[in-house]
Amino acid sequence: MDTISDINDDFMDEGTIYVLDSTVFLEKYSDGFSDKACVTVYEVSEEIKDPYAKIQFDMLVQSGLSILSPKDEFVKVVTDKLNESGDKLSGTDISVIALALEFSKKGKKVLIVTDDYGIQNTSKSLGLKFMAMSQKGISRILKWRRKCTACGADTDKEICDICGSETKFVSSPRKKR
Repeated sequence: MDTISDINDDFMDEGTIYVLDSTVFLEKYSDGFSDKACVTVYEVSEEIKDPYAKIQFDMLVQSGLSILSPKDEFVKVVTDKLNESGDKLSGTDISVIALALEFSKKGKKVLIVTDDYGIQNTSKSLGLKFMAMSQKGISRILKWRRKCTACGADTDKEICDICGSETKFVSSPRKKR
């Protein structure tokens, strides 16, 4: 598996780098990226089970899609942001954002392609741009918190300290960006 430093500078200077989530393949949008500078993470290929989507993935790899791994330091930045915001993301999602962040910190113009609201929320809070494919993307950054389903108290626990009822995650708007 390659790292960002393994990609030649000609590739890096062609404009926007599209960091692809599995959405591109599962929703069958990969044709629109065959002539673009695209990267993804290995875990995305493991998420693709649909035979047609797998063929689309393989075709995009043949036309230049690079499969990379983000550096651990960028994974940590994303994980720290998740702890702050309360978003819950898979390891694949974290890697996609970390890879985009790594390119961004190298001064590259980056666009994450995803319909996943969690990826969009975390990306937006890190100052990364994203593009939704089959639905409207998020318009504001959300912070998640636990709230008691009975008395309405805010807590960080699964069971309310006040009344003993279960809690659930609810979003509270933070700010527009």
